[in-house]
Amino acid sequence: MCVRYTLHKDDAAIKAIAESLSRKLSGYRNLGPRYNVTLTHTMPVVATSDQEPEIRGMMWGYVPSYERRSPPQRMLPNAKAETARQLGAFKSATATRRCLVPANGFYEWETKGKLKQPHLFTLCDQVPFAFAGIWEPATENHPESYAILTTEPNELVAPLHHRMPVILTSETMRHWLGDAPLPDEDYRRLTAPLAAQRMQSRPVNRYVNNSRHDGPQCLEPPEVDPPELLLF
Repeated sequence: MCVRYTLHKDDAAIKAIAESLSRKLSGYRNLGPRYNVTLTHTMPVVATSDQEPEIRGMMWGYVPSYERRSPPQRMLPNAKAETARQLGAFKSATATRRCLVPANGFYEWETKGKLKQPHLFTLCDQVPFAFAGIWEPATENHPESYAILTTEPNELVAPLHHRMPVILTSETMRHWLGDAPLPDEDYRRLTAPLAAQRMQSRPVNRYVNNSRHDGPQCLEPPEVDPPELLLF
């Protein structure tokens, strides 16, 4: 599951995507580093427009088209890769609106008594990457929104969570992005868990537990925090 991530080196992440696509990318740019991205934040996403990739600002929190007419409306951060192509909420987007969500890392939490200890997961050597995403077009009352696909965890993530985000690297980004259905074999290959050997993790400051907090302190080593920072 992915409900928080970091894009604190957005230029590097966008550059990695551009190099993978062998294209220059124009459009929306992030307004600075984000260390604690969460639901409802507007973030840079690479999607296709007239078959050309471009950077768009989209809200994290996918609202299915059939739920946009009347409240209450779900805002879905994730979609399970194994079922997304069959479920009505995600079927069309998975076939024709696949996007790349630039990232530098994501967080998962370990429960220690009454505390939740965050861990940051990155690629080895802090290499930037992209999540496999799907997106929904804007309407009069809703902005463009996206969800991140999840899959079974690899050996590194499994001790902390039963799901992990689908991570795309420089070799696979260009194969995911697009507006035409993927063959079954390609879809399964692209949404498989990234090998644990390509990733690393470390505990970080519980400052990140509060979704309102942002800044470099999110990535600092754990320390004894004031009680108000222990809220998830």
